Amino acid sequence: MKNLSILLWMGLVLCACSVVEEGQMDAENSAINFDGTYPNSAIDVNAYLLGGESRTWTTLEFTIDGVSGFQNCRLDDQIQLNSDKTYDYDGGDMLCGAEDNVKLKSGTWEVDVDNRMLTFDSGTDHEAIFHIESLNAEEIVVRSQYYSWEVLGKFTHE
Repeated sequence: MKNLSILLWMGLVLCACSVVEEGQMDAENSAINFDGTYPNSAIDVNAYLLGGESRTWTTLEFTIDGVSGFQNCRLDDQIQLNSDKTYDYDGGDMLCGAEDNVKLKSGTWEVDVDNRMLTFDSGTDHEAIFHIESLNAEEIVVRSQYYSWEVLGKFTHE
């Protein structure tokens, strides 16, 4: 169920998906380019994630190692992170099906600044944990696992 939850959350925030062939993606040769920057303080991490009271994130790029195809259903997804540590997800008009079959969802989020971890719905059957590869004032790049596949997403805000 936990692996299914990881895919579900990625579905929550992914607006555009492209994929790479199995074995093509690693930390040094990622299909998604990012600079690896990360803020020096919890205040800056939260400021970048929220931009004030809330921030809506959309996808720039998304890869699943070992899967072929393009998922147009992610092009209209959005997730809003709120300062009260809740999120609101809108799957858009085109849902992907399977785990991603509900248009509107909500839950909680938290960040472990020191370990660069972003967790959604902690302690529930839908818990999903992501490593923050890069975070700056304009974008976030997160990495996770879905079964044996590596998932990498790059997101920007409005």
